[in-house]
Amino acid sequence: MNKNILVAVPVSLIAVAAIVLSIRSSVSAESLVGYGSVGAVLCVAALEYRITWKRLFGRN
Repeated sequence: MNKNILVAVPVSLIAVAAIVLSIRSSVSAESLVGYGSVGAVLCVAALEYRITWKRLFGRN
């Protein structure tokens, strides 16, 4: 995998979180951390079980 993508994705997520938190909204820092941690667990599970889009939707 391209190392630029591995650096750009977390940096862009931090930037999006900073923009969302700077605007007054109903989104709190705790909810962003919660959604981020659930997303990270799902990504790790997908990597561990080698889940692909073709396999997920039944197009083997």
